[in-house]
Amino acid sequence: MISINLERADNGIIKSILDDNINGAGGVLEKMTVYELEDDDKNDFLNTIKFFQDLTQDLGLDVGNKFNKNNLILSVDWGTDYSPTKEEVKQRINNLKKEVLTLETLLKS
Repeated sequence: MISINLERADNGIIKSILDDNINGAGGVLEKMTVYELEDDDKNDFLNTIKFFQDLTQDLGLDVGNKFNKNNLILSVDWGTDYSPTKEEVKQRINNLKKEVLTLETLLKS
């Protein structure tokens, strides 16, 4: 049986996976991973996203893939009460324009 244990650390989360029947041969395997999450918001939450991606894989959750119509995606966005700068708004508009162009190209093919 595989068990997953999560522990809060001062700077993040420690994930331990214990498999007491590795490869069906009765062997024991323990794997520990430390996810440093302190100040992760300054790094676009990359470590936090990695933690959730790894955890969904460890649990065997089906979250789709790049070939599925529906695909669960973890992303970073502005908070509902965040006031973006003019430069951030301009960048968001440019990104959305690029996305619209990509979608229009799909309609033409």
